[in-house]
Amino acid sequence: MKVDMSSRAVTVRLKRVSQLRRLCLALGKARPVPNQAASLNPSEQTESSCSETDEAIPTQAPGHSR
Repeated sequence: MKVDMSSRAVTVRLKRVSQLRRLCLALGKARPVPNQAASLNPSEQTESSCSETDEAIPTQAPGHSR
């Protein structure tokens, strides 16, 4: 398997690593959020919580294949 070592490909990989590093640092500082849904009345529980499909995380960059 050949690794694309072009200037553009290396830059894309470095940016991705930088984003992952910032995410890890932010997650390391994060604190758990208290469960607010348990304190609400069932009639007040509309769609205040996020569903799994609200924020899809792409597994690969567009135009990039393995």
